[in-house]
Amino acid sequence: MIRLFVADIDGTLLNEYSKLEEETIAAIRRFQSGGGTFMVATGRNSWELNVVTDKVDDVIINCVNGALLCEENGESILAQFVDEDAIRIVYELCQRCVVPVEFHGEKATYIPCKKEDLLKKALPVFERSFKEDPVYVFEQIFGKGACFETPIEEILQKRITKIEILFIEKEKQKRLLKEVETSLPECSIVSVEFMSNIEITSRYANKAKAIQAYCALKGIKEDEAAVAGDGENDIPMLKCFKHSYAMANANEKTRNAAKHVAASNREKGVAKLLNEICDANEKGL
Repeated sequence: MIRLFVADIDGTLLNEYSKLEEETIAAIRRFQSGGGTFMVATGRNSWELNVVTDKVDDVIINCVNGALLCEENGESILAQFVDEDAIRIVYELCQRCVVPVEFHGEKATYIPCKKEDLLKKALPVFERSFKEDPVYVFEQIFGKGACFETPIEEILQKRITKIEILFIEKEKQKRLLKEVETSLPECSIVSVEFMSNIEITSRYANKAKAIQAYCALKGIKEDEAAVAGDGENDIPMLKCFKHSYAMANANEKTRNAAKHVAASNREKGVAKLLNEICDANEKGL
């Protein structure tokens, strides 16, 4: 029996228009009404999740790649922070390479550049990645909780859960990834092809560890959890859990990490998967 279902958001739970479809909402509610717990596991921060939390109640939040785990009421269960040296190293690297960077705090995100400069970098990536108006997507992600033109001296005073190097040109991404990995051997680092980003967290933070912590807290066995994702930041949880599903739209590396492949986000893959799980739960399987 599956008691906990965990889904990534972008490319998994949301469709290609960055929307949560009614069929998916209904499937989540069906799972919850049968006693199941629904968790999102995302690189986004907690205040960037209204696309889900405005439509579905009682969602457990596993955000900023597992660095922050919250109850449905927003109460923090687990938090892991990046140290000051890492913040300074990444900031200086991004200044030198002329790429934007975002620092995720507990209550806001801090971006050293101007909003219009980040928008220019974002639009080509969002035009490739989403069928929705790219300006709308940008406002969904950066319109709430984002503090632009924040000086590095102020950022260094914050508790930072994740650093995100944003919208990197393809030719730069591999080189930057190698440089970040060399400079920050004590951090957890993932390259996100979907958004052309590099994401940096504490080495103790990833989606899988946060899910395991929640299972231990609530007395849920790990084989009573199912997880679904499409990105390389989902690989730790896809490898970790017996009931793991990569979306059909995931790249080969991510699909290979999962035990199963689900229908794509364009085909309402999470809704189909949840309804299959509910059918099995109702039969006592």
